[in-house]
Amino acid sequence: MKTLFAVLMLVSGSAVASDVNYSRITDEYYVDFISWCDSNNVMGQDSQGQTYVKYNCSEYAQTCRQTVTHRHNRTLYFAACSDK
Repeated sequence: MKTLFAVLMLVSGSAVASDVNYSRITDEYYVDFISWCDSNNVMGQDSQGQTYVKYNCSEYAQTCRQTVTHRHNRTLYFAACSDK
Protein backbone atom coordinates (compact mmCIF):
# COMPACT_ATOMS: atom_id res chain seq x y z
CA MET A 1 0.00 0.00 0.00
CA LYS A 2 2.85 2.38 0.85
CA THR A 3 4.52 1.54 -2.44
CA LEU A 4 1.34 2.27 -4.37
CA PHE A 5 0.94 5.59 -2.56
CA ALA A 6 4.58 6.54 -3.31
CA VAL A 7 4.14 5.70 -7.00
CA LEU A 8 0.94 7.77 -7.21
CA MET A 9 2.68 10.72 -5.56
CA LEU A 10 5.58 10.54 -8.03
CA VAL A 11 3.27 10.30 -11.04
CA SER A 12 1.01 13.15 -9.89
CA GLY A 13 4.05 15.31 -9.07
CA SER A 14 5.44 14.76 -12.55
CA ALA A 15 2.09 15.59 -14.14
CA VAL A 16 1.86 18.88 -12.23
CA ALA A 17 5.44 19.79 -13.11
CA SER A 18 4.80 19.20 -16.81
CA ASP A 19 1.82 21.59 -16.74
CA VAL A 20 3.89 24.51 -15.46
CA ASN A 21 4.69 27.03 -18.20
CA TYR A 22 8.36 27.93 -17.98
CA SER A 23 8.27 30.50 -20.78
CA ARG A 24 10.06 33.73 -19.98
CA ILE A 25 10.37 37.12 -21.52
CA THR A 26 12.92 37.11 -24.30
CA ASP A 27 16.02 39.17 -23.68
CA GLU A 28 16.40 40.44 -27.23
CA TYR A 29 18.66 43.45 -27.61
CA TYR A 30 18.78 45.65 -30.69
CA VAL A 31 21.48 48.00 -31.95
CA ASP A 32 20.56 50.42 -34.73
CA PHE A 33 22.92 52.72 -36.62
CA ILE A 34 20.72 55.52 -37.94
CA SER A 35 23.73 57.52 -39.14
CA TRP A 36 27.44 57.71 -38.36
CA CYS A 37 30.51 59.91 -38.90
CA ASP A 38 33.12 59.28 -41.58
CA SER A 39 35.72 61.94 -42.49
CA ASN A 40 33.58 64.77 -41.07
CA ASN A 41 30.56 63.55 -43.07
CA VAL A 42 27.28 62.31 -41.68
CA MET A 43 26.74 58.98 -43.42
CA GLY A 44 23.55 56.98 -43.94
CA GLN A 45 22.37 53.81 -45.62
CA ASP A 46 19.56 53.49 -48.15
CA SER A 47 17.07 50.62 -48.44
CA GLN A 48 19.39 48.75 -50.84
CA GLY A 49 22.23 48.82 -48.31
CA GLN A 50 24.29 51.45 -50.13
CA THR A 51 26.01 54.09 -47.98
CA TYR A 52 25.78 57.75 -48.89
CA VAL A 53 26.77 61.16 -47.51
CA LYS A 54 23.81 62.84 -45.80
CA TYR A 55 25.70 65.99 -44.79
CA ASN A 56 29.21 67.30 -45.30
CA CYS A 57 29.83 69.07 -41.99
CA SER A 58 32.86 70.90 -43.42
CA GLU A 59 30.55 72.88 -45.71
CA TYR A 60 28.89 74.33 -42.61
CA ALA A 61 32.17 74.86 -40.71
CA GLN A 62 31.01 72.25 -38.23
CA THR A 63 32.20 68.92 -36.86
CA CYS A 64 30.49 65.58 -37.23
CA ARG A 65 29.64 64.13 -33.83
CA GLN A 66 28.19 60.73 -33.12
CA THR A 67 25.72 60.26 -30.27
CA VAL A 68 24.29 57.16 -28.63
CA THR A 69 21.01 56.79 -26.79
CA HIS A 70 19.55 53.82 -24.94
CA ARG A 71 15.83 53.04 -24.99
CA HIS A 72 14.63 49.93 -23.15
CA ASN A 73 16.19 47.01 -25.07
CA ARG A 74 17.47 49.17 -27.95
CA THR A 75 20.62 51.21 -28.50
CA LEU A 76 20.53 53.87 -31.22
CA TYR A 77 23.59 55.48 -32.79
CA PHE A 78 23.19 58.63 -34.83
CA ALA A 79 25.36 61.47 -36.06
CA ALA A 80 24.88 65.17 -36.69
CA CYS A 81 26.88 68.24 -37.58
CA SER A 82 27.53 70.49 -34.60
CA ASP A 83 29.54 73.60 -33.81
CA LYS A 84 33.21 73.05 -33.15
